Amino acid sequence: MGLIYTEGSDPATLEPEQLSESLAAAVREVMPWLASLSDTDACRPEKVGKWSTKQVIGHLTDSAVNNLSRIVRMQLESGQHLSGYDQMGWVRVQHYDERDWPQVLGLWFALNEHIIWIITNIEKSALANCAVVEGDLLTLGFLIEDYVAHMQHHLRALKSWVSVPLE
Repeated sequence: MGLIYTEGSDPATLEPEQLSESLAAAVREVMPWLASLSDTDACRPEKVGKWSTKQVIGHLTDSAVNNLSRIVRMQLESGQHLSGYDQMGWVRVQHYDERDWPQVLGLWFALNEHIIWIITNIEKSALANCAVVEGDLLTLGFLIEDYVAHMQHHLRALKSWVSVPLE
């Protein structure tokens, strides 16, 4: 599955509501700060050759799209083989830097609000459903935990180099 951002928990110990709240906190706590960024700030990369804030949020949007599909599919049927995606290619061909910052941010926020809703309504037993993603066997519970940890990783990184303070 590429980089793994969490150890994962035993699915029997996970609760959909807590997973949902974890994602909601990650998204909603950072929104005021992200919304305060100008388009110019959002286009500035960390350094030459690195992604801009728009591209990082675009990458997280692509992650949301792909993981939304996985979360739904893993609830419907356990044991599937689910594909990965070319993260760099997705960001490149979607030209996030050319879109207005509010559009990029709004899409990311809306997709994650929908994922929060879906996670809230997962049957607890479905968290143990498995799928093979890019050759790795994972549970739905792990997939969700790792999705949240991946997002938190990127948001922490953004906060460390984007120069507009949270007010």
